[in-house]
Amino acid sequence: MTDAIEALAQDLRYAARGLRNTPGFTLTAVLTLAIGISGTTAVFSVINGVLLRPLPYPDADRLVAVSNVFPKDESLLGLVSGSDVANWRADNHVFDRLEFVSHPDIVAMSGAGFGERVAVQHMTWRLLTMLGIKSFMGTIPDDDLSEQRGSPGVLISYEFWKRHFGGDPKVLGQTIFVDTGSGPVVAVLQPGFDLFGTGTPDVFVVHGLPDTVDSGINDVRWEDAVGKLKRGVSLEQAQAAMKVKQRHLAELFPETYKDVGVRVDPLQKRLFGNWANIYYTLFGVVALVLLIACANVANLLLVRGDGRRKEVGVRVALGANRGSLIRQLLTESVLLSLIGGLVGLILSFLGVKVFNLWVPVWFPRETGAIIDSRVLLFTFGTCVLTGIAFGLIPAYRAVRTSLAECLQEGGRSTATVSRHRTRDALVVTEIALAFVLLICTGLMINTLTRILRTSPGFASEHLLTAEVRLTGDKYITTDPGFNVILPPVGQFCDRVVDRFRSTPGVEDVALIDWLPLLDGVGDSAQYASPGFMIAGQSASTAAEKPNVFREGVSADYFPMMRIPIVRGRGVSEQDTTGHAWVVVINEAMAKRYWANQDPIGQAIKFDDSPDEKPRQIVGIVQDVKQSSLTEPAEPEAFVPYQQLSSRIYPGWTEARVHKSIIVSTHADPKALMQSMGRIIAELAPESAIFGITTVERTVSQSATPWRFISEVLELFAGIALLLAVIGIYGVISYSIGERRHELGLRMALGAQRGQVLGLVLRQGMVLSLVGVMIGVAGSFAATPLLARFLYGVKAHDLLTLVVVSSLLMAVTSVASYVPARHATKIDPMQALRHE
Repeated sequence: MTDAIEALAQDLRYAARGLRNTPGFTLTAVLTLAIGISGTTAVFSVINGVLLRPLPYPDADRLVAVSNVFPKDESLLGLVSGSDVANWRADNHVFDRLEFVSHPDIVAMSGAGFGERVAVQHMTWRLLTMLGIKSFMGTIPDDDLSEQRGSPGVLISYEFWKRHFGGDPKVLGQTIFVDTGSGPVVAVLQPGFDLFGTGTPDVFVVHGLPDTVDSGINDVRWEDAVGKLKRGVSLEQAQAAMKVKQRHLAELFPETYKDVGVRVDPLQKRLFGNWANIYYTLFGVVALVLLIACANVANLLLVRGDGRRKEVGVRVALGANRGSLIRQLLTESVLLSLIGGLVGLILSFLGVKVFNLWVPVWFPRETGAIIDSRVLLFTFGTCVLTGIAFGLIPAYRAVRTSLAECLQEGGRSTATVSRHRTRDALVVTEIALAFVLLICTGLMINTLTRILRTSPGFASEHLLTAEVRLTGDKYITTDPGFNVILPPVGQFCDRVVDRFRSTPGVEDVALIDWLPLLDGVGDSAQYASPGFMIAGQSASTAAEKPNVFREGVSADYFPMMRIPIVRGRGVSEQDTTGHAWVVVINEAMAKRYWANQDPIGQAIKFDDSPDEKPRQIVGIVQDVKQSSLTEPAEPEAFVPYQQLSSRIYPGWTEARVHKSIIVSTHADPKALMQSMGRIIAELAPESAIFGITTVERTVSQSATPWRFISEVLELFAGIALLLAVIGIYGVISYSIGERRHELGLRMALGAQRGQVLGLVLRQGMVLSLVGVMIGVAGSFAATPLLARFLYGVKAHDLLTLVVVSSLLMAVTSVASYVPARHATKIDPMQALRHE
């Protein structure tokens, strides 16, 4: 054991001395490895924080999520209502706790003379105690009344307290208006509570639970249920018990629970499992970059090994064991990799921070410690395996050469040809791997281009938009079981339309609850999607009642957005409260619910308000993309904003107090956007105003998910291409150095410079061509993994293959041309004298 340690220490000293004596080689190899290792470490750090590391809550292995499952698609997990949680709690034998929590909703807050957007999370108070979340200041409500009715106060995050209130300790007791009501700040939570991994929410609202004797027919399902299993209860036992419970509820309340299933999953899987494919795809991308870096460094070691052949020959002649030499050379490779890994680990800190800033807001990210024991072990293992991977072939080649050849100063033999083949094979590997990454990048760029060329169903040119979230008890109040939209909401809509019509540069103005495609830009659009009934038909259960997107619009919306009226008419100025209530539907709704009938003249009634009246269908409009350019239009209904009910069930409020204002103009957009913000602020001084931009930009930003994936692939494909270019440049340059005598002799015998140039270029082109051919085969295995992200393009797209192949051949040709050009300048006499 002692001998082995001494031998290792001796090998390390020898390796360190060798690397120190060749600083240029060491620096190049370390930086190349650092690029590859930093990328893999950074992505693994995020995967570790999101998917592998246990959730940072007590008894994380017992935490589960409970979801509704609907018969239309049992793979889609449905949200739950407070009534669901209350009914599941009753006579429960598998859960210690069962609570609900919402995804952070972007709503508005006011309280200091102005409004702003905040991320609000709704929950039952026991969720915080179940997850071990404590207050930094103040008291979290924990009484029975708060359990039943919720808390009149609000909780705020530590981060929001610091950012918004400047860390003022007098914040407790201050009254703020958040979402739909006012309340005092009762507590500041400890830092870092971020259940969904998309950023710490600003405000937390505590809710009570409905009575268990209530069917919950009007209770909107918009929350997630989170529970803690009793000790000794398995996931399978909990699933079986919940199925029995759901069948019992279906007997008690068939209108709510008939044909509605239930599913129990580990909480971490429910929160982040859907993101695993994206993260592991990114990891595969950076792993390819690391392999290219390894091939590059292996080539450097081969070249360095050629320079050390005489040294190795002398040591063998003096009795050195070839196995010991291989071990020593591998020690040098691993040490080199460890140094590169240390630099890469430092760079990965920056990489994770950049990643968190780069990803879209809805993307779960690493928010805890970037480096832990698992990440360190991964980095160390990567360094050791990498060092062995790129060091094994050079080490084997170094000791395999015959003793006579090693000691011969200028010896050339068949072994030289073998070394050339090894270097060529490594370069071909680099080109093939770079080709795979370039193909994936090309497919995503092609996808993004096709998405941006997709028609959204409306004209976006010369249109500006602004979003306003009307905030304060001037606009909304609450009644037991209802939210009440007050008259100032309608008055604001009337006034803002009149004001903009008289604004210089504005040609027309329109209103809609939510502009199409806002949900795709990370704006957390909360479209109203109530259920509805067709006159003369009935639904025995909530599951049988269809839901549609519904928008309140002004009369000028369809003509200004140039959305064609297919049949009937659109919304008119006469469609006010005192007239018959009407609705305009899109083609998708007409085809789905009146496939063989004429919907014009039919009546429907929405279920989001007890005051809702039957509405006559007066028109059909062309389909518009609501939330994504890649998805077909869903059924959608448009109603005059003046004919919306005042009393609504909770869950449909946001669409009523949020308005997208659209103006048509040919004037300077920047100046008019400033005027838009000022006018809205004058009309609604305490409301949140945001999203002032062009409609064209909104449409473009809706492609953010595909743009993000494209940008990531472009970055790493660019690095891979650069490394491949460096690899082929180095091989051709070294080859010219070894063939200097041959090339000089050819030129002395009459070879023209063009012939020498062609000879060298041919070598580079052959390597490139072989690499591309192998890369094409590899791409057929890799690109299907991207299929779920592609739109309008197949995984094996011929045009992309041709373009990427041509690009890679052109780039590698340039990389070969530079050293080939130098080869034509060799002086034949000097080359011959040197030999």
